[in-house]
Amino acid sequence: MTTIVAWAGVDQRKVASVYIASDSRISWGSHQWNQGRKTFAATGTPHIFGYWGDVLFPSIALPTVLDELEAGVIRPRGSAFGEIGSSIRRLWNDYPKQEQRDLGIIMATRRRDAMMSVFELAVMTYEAKTDTWHIDDVEMPDRSSRLHIAGTGAYEVRNAENLWQESSHKRTSRAVYSAFAEALAQGKDRNSGGGPQLVGLRRIGPGIRFGIFHQGQRYIAGARIPQASARSAEVEWFNELFERVDGANGRLLTNAQRHAPR
Repeated sequence: MTTIVAWAGVDQRKVASVYIASDSRISWGSHQWNQGRKTFAATGTPHIFGYWGDVLFPSIALPTVLDELEAGVIRPRGSAFGEIGSSIRRLWNDYPKQEQRDLGIIMATRRRDAMMSVFELAVMTYEAKTDTWHIDDVEMPDRSSRLHIAGTGAYEVRNAENLWQESSHKRTSRAVYSAFAEALAQGKDRNSGGGPQLVGLRRIGPGIRFGIFHQGQRYIAGARIPQASARSAEVEWFNELFERVDGANGRLLTNAQRHAPR
C-alpha cells in the first residue's frame, strides 16, 4: 500500500497547477523497500500519474503508457483519459488472473497552454472482487485544495491536513503538501515510508518531476540522491514546507517565497 495525494493550486484567476505526491515504500509482508517509484511525469506531453494498492502492474504499465503518449500512439480525443484508460486495460487483458489485485491510478493532464489552459484529473480503480474497472473525473476547485487522497496512510494525512487548514496557510498548495510530508515523517502508518516523491503540471510545458529535500535527505522519484549529484541535477527542489530550495544544502533559494511552519 501507500499514501498518495493529489491537489490543485489556484491563483487569483483559476487553476494554475496540479500535483501528485506519494511515499516510496513497497512492502512484501514483513519486508520493505523505501525507494520504490510511484509517480510518473511525461517529458514530452502534459501528463502525470501516480498509483496506490498493487505495485507490480501499475509500475510496469505506466511507463508503457508514457512511451505511447510520447510516441503519439495515444492521442487523447474527446475524453482526456479515454484512450489512456483503454491502453491500461489492454495491458491488463492477459495479466495473470492470480496476480490481479486492487489498485488505483491517479492521472492528470492539461489542455492548451498559458491562460487558456484547462487542467483535468481522473482516478482509475480496479476492484479484484468484482473484476471491474472504473474511471471517475474529479472536478477542479476554485481555491487551492486537495483533489484526491488514498492508501493506508490517508487517515494520517487527513489529520495533519486538518491542522494545516486551521492555520494561516489554509487553502494553499503548501498546506496540502506540508500535511502530507508531516504525516509521512511521523511514520504512524507502517505501510508508508521512505522519501516523498512529487510530480506536477503547470500552465506551460510537459509533466514535471521534482526533487525533494526531506529530513536532510534528497530524493528524486523516491530514490535517494547523493549531495554531489544533487548539485548537478536539473530539477526544481522543494522542502517539507513546499519552499523552493537548493537540493545540495537544503537552503532557501534567492527570491524564493518563505513559508512559516503551521
